[in-house]
Amino acid sequence: MSTKSLTLIFILVYILMSLPAMLGIGYVIDWIPEATLLQKMKGDVIENLANNYLFKMVVSGIVSVYSHSHFYTDWEQ
Repeated sequence: MSTKSLTLIFILVYILMSLPAMLGIGYVIDWIPEATLLQKMKGDVIENLANNYLFKMVVSGIVSVYSHSHFYTDWEQ
């Protein structure tokens, strides 16, 4: 198995699972009125990537191993 493809699939699935929360679906974060746009974006991205990280890691791992074994083994032969 190629470590690069497993890692890439893992990261893509993890980000795709975090994307709905980053787009505002799920919960609301109250911000201090003095926070800049960059501070808000940084906090939102970090918070959503860290939210439910264990579940996202397990699902991403399962999907990456399954997709790698299912799709990429045919290309190597």
